This record gives sequence, structure tokens and C-alpha cells, in this order.
Amino acid sequence: MVYHHLQPSFSGGEVSPHTAARAEAGSFSRWLKTAQNFILHAQGGASNRPGTWLVAQAKYAGKDIRLIPFICGDEEAYVLELGDKYVRLHTSAGPVLGENAQPTEWATPYPAHEVAHVNYVQYNQVLYLVHPAYAPQRFVRAKDGTFTWEEFMPQYGPFRTVNTNASRCMRLTQEGGEITVAGVKAGVTFQPLVYPQYALMADFNGQWFYLDENFGCNIAAMVNKFNQTFGAQGFAAEYKNGVVTVTSPAATGGDANGMELKLRYHEDPVESPREVAVYTLSGGTNAGTVPDSGSKKQILESDFDYFRPAQAGGIISLTHEMEGQYVAGSVGYDGVSQTLKSGGDWRLKTAGNWTGNAVLEKSGDGGTTWQVLKRFARESGAENLSDYGTLEETSQMYLIRLRGENVTGEMGYELWSDAFVQEGIVRLKNYLGPRKMEVEIVQAVASDDWSLRWAPGSFSPAAGFPACVFFYQDRLGLACTATEPQALWFSKIGQYQDFGHQRTLQASDSFGLNLSAKSLQSIRSVVASGGKLFVFTSGGEWTVEADGAFTAYTVRARQQGERGASRVPALAAGGRVLFVQARGGVLRDLVYDYTCAAYLGADLTLLARHLFFNREIRELALQQEPDELLWCVMSDGGLLTLTYQPQQDLCAWARHTTPGTVCGVCTVPAPGYDELWLCVRRANGMCIERMNKRLASKAPSQQLFLDSALAFNFAEPAAQITGLTHLEGQTVYVLADGNPAGPFTVRSGAITLPAPAGRVLVGLAYEAVLGSLPIQPPLADGTPRDRKHRLNGISVSVLDSRGGCVGVEGGRLDELVYAPQKAYNQAPGLQTCVCHKVLAGGHNLRPAVVFKQAEPLPVTVLDLTVEVV
Repeated sequence: MVYHHLQPSFSGGEVSPHTAARAEAGSFSRWLKTAQNFILHAQGGASNRPGTWLVAQAKYAGKDIRLIPFICGDEEAYVLELGDKYVRLHTSAGPVLGENAQPTEWATPYPAHEVAHVNYVQYNQVLYLVHPAYAPQRFVRAKDGTFTWEEFMPQYGPFRTVNTNASRCMRLTQEGGEITVAGVKAGVTFQPLVYPQYALMADFNGQWFYLDENFGCNIAAMVNKFNQTFGAQGFAAEYKNGVVTVTSPAATGGDANGMELKLRYHEDPVESPREVAVYTLSGGTNAGTVPDSGSKKQILESDFDYFRPAQAGGIISLTHEMEGQYVAGSVGYDGVSQTLKSGGDWRLKTAGNWTGNAVLEKSGDGGTTWQVLKRFARESGAENLSDYGTLEETSQMYLIRLRGENVTGEMGYELWSDAFVQEGIVRLKNYLGPRKMEVEIVQAVASDDWSLRWAPGSFSPAAGFPACVFFYQDRLGLACTATEPQALWFSKIGQYQDFGHQRTLQASDSFGLNLSAKSLQSIRSVVASGGKLFVFTSGGEWTVEADGAFTAYTVRARQQGERGASRVPALAAGGRVLFVQARGGVLRDLVYDYTCAAYLGADLTLLARHLFFNREIRELALQQEPDELLWCVMSDGGLLTLTYQPQQDLCAWARHTTPGTVCGVCTVPAPGYDELWLCVRRANGMCIERMNKRLASKAPSQQLFLDSALAFNFAEPAAQITGLTHLEGQTVYVLADGNPAGPFTVRSGAITLPAPAGRVLVGLAYEAVLGSLPIQPPLADGTPRDRKHRLNGISVSVLDSRGGCVGVEGGRLDELVYAPQKAYNQAPGLQTCVCHKVLAGGHNLRPAVVFKQAEPLPVTVLDLTVEVV
């Protein structure tokens, strides 16, 4: 009996062997055994993915980089190459060059092994970047088209919990002369790489001290062994919240600068490591004396051992309750009164027989400059002044005085200010000892009295820096430090650097929020979607929102799940939020379910779990047009796509291969589509590439299906192709005037074609493969799975295609699509047709069909019809 089996769609994607036998599933007819280098369309067809153009090679061939999109307008998009303590800027035309025709470059604090942990967000033409071990940074495009990279430290906060221990107080004083300083510990803080498939070996300052007993990179055991080995010398290591801190003895901190801790990752300890991470101690000084500069220094004192060198750069608030103040006296022609401190209300009375002007002034910088607060005039015989007022609502403390202006006679005065509370802020500069630190004043400190109401800033080298950055309701948001892993902070509305507040908390003021979970859950990523803020922690999923305006009075946080998320930033797609589950191998969505009145989600990797076996997702990038594709970079350098349209119940996975390992991806808008950028470690270094728009032109010579490719256009046809240094020693293929040719081996950066051509595309080849699940014809007497069948023939519907082979899995593949040339050496056009092929092969229990495109030519398969006997 002959049966004609139709596979009308490939929109189910590649499924795992565990799923392949589920013939009863409604989507079985859309599933595939293999989908390699194919884009699976929501409409049902499948097209081989386009190739990539080489944009540039990274600065360092052997070091990691990160690609970050920077969108400055509808027609102006850049991609940042974030590498080993540098950043470069690229466009689709290549690197942005400086005056010396070299790539423009800016210095950054991030070493190569840390760039993967940088979190970023863009607002207007400013890109904000954070990392838990470094101060926040920003990359700015100015109105004149210039770019700057600069440190971005929040101002006026935020702060940790206020001290309430009366035995621990601080005060602000001044000092001069020679200063004796304690030694400063050298140190290094880092987030260690963890590879479950490798064994960890470690040495410090050239001395080996640790080797994993088993695979898995036991960082805690390594830290314990470090302390056992080097603790007697005064060195110490700490492992907390996923971060390792190593410090030297304080007295000889300068001698420890430059010492290195090396972590080596081995598949086999007797062989060379697969990767080496080097962490260098720095910032130490030996104990001694430092000469004073001759000017008074602001010194913050504590009455207990508190300060550490690593606190430099952080801030501390010092709060004093000030009593109402009163001054009285007389002012002559242009005299001034005594000053008093005020944080709010004031009152003024004058007396005596005088004429002229009385000017009430305020100073917010300690008396250096003065501004007019109010001006009064009095003529002879008029009543004396009696007035009151309030300073503008602020957190600032002012000095107030009365100044005479052309006063005749003596103007008697009385000036009052009401009691107020002043929160002074200082920034820590230089470590002078465990009880002293040189500071600079950020916000005026009201008194030099000891105060128990002090609070350290949330961000500093000692406390850590935010790991997440986001925008919500016109506020800049920061989240998660080593000391406050469950905290979020929101800036003032429209003032993204200001994390302060007024004496009476206003709706527009900055505020913080702490997630109260039943266990420690460090925040991994934050994304806004659907008017809410979704916060993903190591142990759960949360929503943060407000009834009406988003303020400290209306904000509320609710936990929606307890699965937890990895450090891969979540993103919004298809009206849902996608996130990688805590262990890195599961991708989930999150959406509100009105039936359950709760946020629920599905495991999007469930049917294709084999693609994630012993692998983790390291990066996500959403390409919304022309197909809704989610690109996933895997921990082993592989690349996957998910065609995701939840409204159509569509979730289709495909794998993508290329000669090399993919290290990162991002997307930027381009005319008519979203352009995918990749960084790929190839044989000759790290390449930055962008994926071509598929079939932007149907002209045979314009179709790119090669990777890391370059295009050459000649006025006169040529056979010698040069400028291929990035492909040196590699086997390449060519599309010459629309005709595929190759292979060729690049020697001295050049290849020679068998015949001259006017337009030549040169790059690395890849195969696109579609493999069906076993064909199972329906039988009246039971299942076909234990019976042999033979595939007689196949009909394939193709669209705008050239080339391609088809056959029975494990057998011979025959060319499918063929069109004769129009003239000698002229490339044929694309074909849209139904092609039939007789299949060779015998009877098999599980016969299946394979379609392969090995040439650099386009092919789109719409359906397969198989004749089964």
C-alpha cells in the first residue's frame, strides 16, 4: 500500500530524542529531528540562514570581548567592542576611526574576564554600565557627535541602615601638618569563573597551593586552602555572595602590589589548562608618614575601629539635630550681621532710627558666596521690619545673615532660625587609620559634635557596586551589591544621578526597596514590561509596581515564583518576559494568567532539552524583524535560535554552526530589519561580524551565505584575491559573479580563482540541514513503529532557491533544485517550484528524510511530501 506523508510545516523546530516518539502530539507533524543553520519561519517554512560580513578583528586575538548596542537615532546605530580595559566603536561600515586613521578607543576599568558580567541600559544618548566590582560608568554621545567615557557615581546617596549604637559615634574635624598613616592592604576582588566540566588548579605569587579533588571548580575549598597556606604570612581570602576578596598584610601592603593569584582550568591536570584567569593585587602601601600639603584637611573621626582603605571613594552621612539659633546686634552703612545656620524657617526684626536697605542673604557653600533671599527698604519715620519666611524645601543647610545697604544711622536687628535636622554627607578620600579618614564635603555637615546617627553609603569598593541597572518611570534604577544583594534603589524623577531626598520626603525623591524573601536571594536582573518592573533573583521572580505614581509611599513588591534566574539579563518579547532559570540550562517565559490570577510561565526548552544538555545559556539577543528570533549563545560557543510567537503557540528551536566559537551577540536596527552582530573566536583571532540581510537582492552575485566574508568588486574581472589575512590558512569558498567555487586555501592572505570574476564573495562555508522525524504512516491494525517501510520518492516545495540535496537519512543525497544557466558562465536565477525526486534505499524501521544545502546559495523549503511503501 502506498501512503503519501505530508510535513506541511517546520514551525515545531528541532525536538529531543525523548520527544521524537510522541506521534499522538498535535504538533508532531511540525517537528524535526535536525534543524541546523535554518531559520524556522512562523508561517511554516524554513530558510538557510544568511552569512556574516567581517566588520573588524578585535584588538586582542586571545581575549574575551563583549558586544553592546548603542542606538543614537533612527539611522544611527553603533556597536561597542568592550574588551580588556578598553572600548571601541563600530558601525556596519567598520570601526570608527580617529585622526590617525586608527580605531578610536576609550579606557575602561573592566579586564577581559569581567566584561561578561557588565550590565547596561541606554537612555537617550547615554549608555549606563555597572559591574559589582567597579564604580558605575557611562558612555555619552554629545550633541556635537563626540563620545566620552566617564565614571558615573550616584550623588547624595543611597545609604545603608543608620547606626543606632550609642557607643559608636563619628564627627567631622580639621587637621593639618604631618600625618602618620597606617599601612594599606593590597587586595583584589573578583567574581571567579566556574566551569563544571573542568578541574581547578591555583597558585599564588608563583607557589602552587590547590587542586580540585573532582571536577566542578570548588571555589570555597580553594579559598579555605589559600587561608591555610598563606594565613600565617598575613594574607587572607574571603568568598561571599559569589565574590572572592584577597588581601595582604596592611603593614607591607606596598610590597604585595603586583602579586598574582592564578586560577587554571583543566580537563586533565597533566595537560595544559583550557583557560587561565589572573588576578593581581594592587592598591597597597607600606606604613609610614605622609607630609601635609599645608592646607587644612577635612577629617572624619570615629570613636571605634571602623575605617578600611577599601572604603575610599564611598560616602557617609552624618546627621545632627540642630537647635534653633538666635543672633542680635546692629548694622551700619554697609555692615553685615553675624551668621546663623538654618534648614527651614527664619524670622527677622529690626529696631532703631535708620533708613536704607536691609538685605537678607543665604549661602549654601559655607559663606564663600551669598545670594539675596529677600530685600527690605525703610524710609524715615516708617515702621521697623518684622518678617518671617521659609527656605525652599531642600536637604541643604544654609548660612543666613543680614547686610546693610546704604544704611544711615544704626539698624538694630534680631535674627532667628528654627530647629532642624541636617544630614551632612562626606566622600571618603584617603585612609589615615582605623579611626580616621580624610574626606571631602558633599553636603554640609551642621556640627563638629559627635553623632551616633551616621550611615555608610551603599556603593564603595568595600561595600560593592550595583550589579544591575535599569530605567523605570523616569527614574534610574540600581540593584544588588555584595553587602545588599536584595536591595533596589531609584533616583529622583528626571535626575538620574541624584539619589538624595529632602527633609520631608517628596513624591519625586529617591528611595530604596528591599525584597523580603524567606532566604537570601541576590538580584540577577531587572526589566520593565507591561507597566510593571520584573525583578529576577537567584531564588525567585518578583514584580514591583505602584498604584498611581511610583513613589516611596505607593511602591509594592510581590513574589510571583520561586524558580530563580541566572545572571543572564531577562528581556521582554512577545508580550512576555523571558529569563534563564538559575542553573543556566532552562529558558522560561513569564506572563499574567487571568484564570489563576498569578504570573505563570512555561519551560521553552522542554521539547528540545538535548540542545541544553551540559550547556548553559550565556547571552540572549532578540531579533524582532523579519522573524521573531531569540538568539542564544551557549557556554560551549554554540548558537541557538528560538522562533518565538506565543500568541500563535509557536516555539521552535534550531541550532547554528560556524567554523569557530560564538562568544557574544547583539542586535541593532538597520533599514528594514534588525541586524545581528556576533563576536566569534576563529582560528586567527576574535572576529566581529554582522549577519547579512537575507535576500536583500535576488541578484545571484548579491547573495551571501558564507561566514566572516569579504566582498571584492573589480572594474575589470580579476582572479587574484588579496586582503584575506583574517582567513590565513583557512579553507574558504567563493561566490564569483553568483557562481559557487572552492575550496581554496588562503596563503599569504590571498587566493587565486580558476577564472576572473567581477564580483567575488569570499568566506567560510557552513552546511544547512533539515532532518525529519521517522515517517510513520497510519495503519489500520496498529502502530507502524515496529514495521519496516521504504521511502519511494519525495516532493519538495521550494521558494526562491538554488541548489540543495535530498535523500533518505543515512543514504545518498541527490541534487534537488536545478536550473540550467542562461548563458555560459552566467549564474542561474532563483527557483520557486515543486521538485520531485526518486529516493534510493531499502526498507527500514524508522525511515526519515534529510535535506541539505552545502553550497553558499539560498534555499527555502515550504513542505515535504514523501511517498511511503
